[in-house]
This record gives sequence, C-alpha cells and structure tokens, in this order.
Amino acid sequence: MAAKKFGFAVLGMGNMGGVHVQSLLLSARAKLQWLVRSQVKDAERFVQSHGLPARCATPDDLDLVLDDSSVDAVVICSPTDVHEDQIRRSLQAGKAVFCEKPITADTESTAACYDLSERLRHPLFCAFHRRFDPSFREVKAGVENRTLGGVKMIRCSSHDQDYPPASYLRSSGGLIKDSTIHDLDMSLWLAGSRPKRVMGQGQAFHPVVAEVGDFDLLVATVLFENGVVAVIDNGRKSSQAYDQRLEVICEKGGYQVGNQPTNLMSVLRADATSAAPGESGFVTRYVDAYRAEIEHFLDVLEGRAQLGVSRQDTLAAMSLADALTTATKTQRPVDL
Repeated sequence: MAAKKFGFAVLGMGNMGGVHVQSLLLSARAKLQWLVRSQVKDAERFVQSHGLPARCATPDDLDLVLDDSSVDAVVICSPTDVHEDQIRRSLQAGKAVFCEKPITADTESTAACYDLSERLRHPLFCAFHRRFDPSFREVKAGVENRTLGGVKMIRCSSHDQDYPPASYLRSSGGLIKDSTIHDLDMSLWLAGSRPKRVMGQGQAFHPVVAEVGDFDLLVATVLFENGVVAVIDNGRKSSQAYDQRLEVICEKGGYQVGNQPTNLMSVLRADATSAAPGESGFVTRYVDAYRAEIEHFLDVLEGRAQLGVSRQDTLAAMSLADALTTATKTQRPVDL
C-alpha cells in the first residue's frame, strides 16, 4: 500500500518558503496544495513553471486555504509579526503547523500558541533546523553517550556572508532573536542543563543596524547549572564565506564541525595551498537539515515520532534570548 500523502499549504515564499517547498516536492509523503504569497503572480509563475497542481492565494484569502479539507498541515514562513494570527487560525482549522522561528516575537504569545496546540491536539513545530543537521546530530549522539566524558565547553560561531537588505534589518526583530537564538538553542541542546547566567557584548557597524538600536556583531557567554560554559559569536557579515562552526570540549577530547566547502578540491603549490570556499549561505549549507526536519514533521503526522523540538525547547530558547537581550543592552550579567 502506498504511503499517505499529506497535503501542505506554504505561507510565504521568501528564502525559507522556497527551501521548504523544495523539500516538500522531494518527499514521497507530501503534496503541495497551496502557495500563499502577497505577490500572488510570482507564486502562480512558480507553480506553472514547475507544472505543479498547487493553487495560489494571497494572505487575505487564508480562510479559503484553511477551509480546504485536502490541507493537513501548514508551513509558516511569513514575517514574524503575522505568525501568531496564522498559527491560531491554522490550528483552529484543524491543521498541523510547522513554523519558522520565532513562533512569535515574545515568550508569552509563544506559550499561548502552544496552549492552543495542546488543547486542540494539533502539533506545533518550531523549525530549529540545526538540530537536524547530520554533523551536529553526530556530536549530540557522542555527547549523550559520553564517549569523550562530560561536556566542559561549547563554542558556536555563526556569521552570515553579507548583510540582508535594509528593510529586513528594520523588521527582523533584532540579531538575537533572528539569528543568535539558533546558537542558544544548540547550546541548550548540547549542554543538557538549565542556564544559570548569561552575559553579552554587542556592536553595530552597519548604519541601519545602529539606527534601529540593534547589533550586527555579538559575543555571548552562558553558564549552565551543570557547569558547562557556552561561548557564542554571531554576526551579520563575514569577510569570508558563510561561517558556521561548532566545537564541544569534553573531559577526554572534543568534537569539531567546520565550515562546509563548496567542493572538495584543493590546489597544492610550492608557495601556497588553496582550498574551495565555504558555502555562501544557509540555503545550501543546511539543505540536508531542512529536508530532514520536514521528514521528521511527516513522521510526527504519521504518529511515528514525538516533536523533535518541544514546547519546552522553544520557550527555553526564547527565555534565554530575552535574558541575553537584557544583558547585552545593560552590559550586566543576567541570572536566570
């Protein structure tokens, strides 16, 4: 018997919407039913160029999409300020929800969305995709098995190759909740303990970032109750390629995940050696993670798995991001 195909509606067709559409099209268990985009003509051109049976709508016609009984789940990739409304309406329409981070802009409304999810018994998944990256998952397995003894320190480096557009910088919600929150979640995931204290130092080099009172370079330190220390450096612009590195120092050794090169060729000469540059952005660096998290969500829909990012995981990362924001702006440590 062929596996059931779950019908999906994708809300938003920016970078992440495009990524998740590709993952859905590659899955044998998913069927793309709707694309929802403000520039609906662009969505229609995409559907036509790929020969897809999906229908297109604007956000104003979301009720039409949610009334479609062929839609089992909604993937939300729209701007953060509309997440809460779209999550609530989707859950109330009986749909499972896969949502890009953050679920909402603040911890209280995020908790309220999970309350609704639990009351209606429809899953709500926060897409912390790095938990599904194959290399990071190998590190997690080693940490859980204590192959190298207990964890002492975690180092996360995350730097985009270039600044996003000014319009995005003004509407992103800030570096910490837009980007650093991934590293905070990774630290929580690997430390296996509650955070005790957080400190931060930030700087703004880009004029628009300074104008909106944000940071484009930040260093954070998190002390956990079990003694693990996490050090995070995060930035909007890297002078080299997309920079995504992880190091976990343990009692008997450690783990390192380096940057992923665009190819495996090196040029060797007597006076110099050159290697291929790293990936240019998250779309290509985390392609395996994006596909894996969609397949995990499908496992949840089939009843074969529990959510790999729980309510507690999401709220813990949100609360730590709030504390780091306070610590960085006040230049004082924050105890949790």
